[in-house]
Amino acid sequence: MKNTYKHNTLAESDFTLNAILDLIAEGTWDWDAKTGIVIRSPGWYRMLGYDEKSLQENVFTWENIIHPDDYNRVMTHFEQYINGESNQYRIEYRCKKSDDSYLWILDHAKIQTYKADGTVARMIGAHQNIHDEKLAAQEADKLKEMALQGTISLESLIKISARELKIKNQQLEDKIKQVALLSNIDPLTSIANRRSFEVELTKEILRSKRYNHPLSLAMFDIDLFKNINDTYGHNKGDLILQKLCRLVSKNIREQDCFARWGGEEFVIIFPEITLENALEVTEKLRSTISQYEFEPNLYISCSFGVTEYNSTDSIETVFQRIDNSLYQAKKNGRNRVESC
Repeated sequence: MKNTYKHNTLAESDFTLNAILDLIAEGTWDWDAKTGIVIRSPGWYRMLGYDEKSLQENVFTWENIIHPDDYNRVMTHFEQYINGESNQYRIEYRCKKSDDSYLWILDHAKIQTYKADGTVARMIGAHQNIHDEKLAAQEADKLKEMALQGTISLESLIKISARELKIKNQQLEDKIKQVALLSNIDPLTSIANRRSFEVELTKEILRSKRYNHPLSLAMFDIDLFKNINDTYGHNKGDLILQKLCRLVSKNIREQDCFARWGGEEFVIIFPEITLENALEVTEKLRSTISQYEFEPNLYISCSFGVTEYNSTDSIETVFQRIDNSLYQAKKNGRNRVESC
């Protein structure tokens, strides 16, 4: 590394660094793998249209803004680099902006230090805005292909504007988003459905392995829900399910994945949470639910099973444990949290 600047004190160095980061247009990032914290420059927030410091300073923020069609490609490239299978990290992909549109960026970075076990300790990189160049290249390729196929004349080529192509692309992307949303949401409760949950769980397991972060899961259901349907009717039962989902959603973190597993049974993924902390969260949820008046003089309770993922687990073994824990909670009197 070339020493461009020399300062007499740490304060002088910090001042120079922060002044530079505040001025440059592109976005820089600094990942401390020991703490999980990712510091992003003001330019990074400006480039994507977010208020500075409005997003959490961790890897989840980065992964969550990657375009779904680019995600697997980016993660494969990232893992190959941090595992020593590739000698550089340099890749183009799309990031979600604050207005939900996507921006093409070039992401390039370098590992700065390693832990004693040989894994990454610190990595610094930059996101460079290449959106206009990327769109221009894509539009040129489309027009060239149309010309080669004889589906468009030279005169028509001249008349087609970049704006028209951009609008068509945006309309197509909007329709894809709508279809994806409908296929991933439970229509009754408006939370994630089982299909969406399984996709998220696979992603979180890979993320847990990638960053060596803890990962916990919970499964719960409504105690004696059949009695509610039999007494008040299925319409009232559906209303209670909707209110329950809104209540739980308000009492978990944004990065937690809450989904309907089936009927009155639900599942939650707790990224970066140990079993001990997951038990605290689920106990608070259990207490909150049991004290909530869903209808005048109508209260319900839920039983929870909780477990923590470990590196030897498969999805099947994880679910076997939380299912057994939920069964134990039911067996021990309901309205309780059990784990294994």
